[in-house]
Amino acid sequence: MLNYKIEIEGKENPLPVTRFEDPRYELAATFLLGEVRSFGKEILAALAEVCEGKKKTGAFAGNVFSLEIAPDKTTVCDDISGKECEIGTEDLKKIAEEYVAAYHRL
Repeated sequence: MLNYKIEIEGKENPLPVTRFEDPRYELAATFLLGEVRSFGKEILAALAEVCEGKKKTGAFAGNVFSLEIAPDKTTVCDDISGKECEIGTEDLKKIAEEYVAAYHRL
């Protein structure tokens, strides 16, 4: 299980920000901030299809980031810089659900 927390930052334009204990997941935190606000439903649907076994693999392409989704791990790709990180698919789904909920509470 990943150690992380979602905090609300900013006074005028508050946004949820994900903080991972392990710096290897920093790109995933940037993905959440950059894409989940605009494409939360689509991202959650793509992750759910694979997690629930409806599809063997899945994908998502947003404004800057894309996902390559497999049952055990998802690769988060920054399509501009070419940087990537891997994160457990179930973990990313859970964190994205929490992020969407935090964003909608604002």
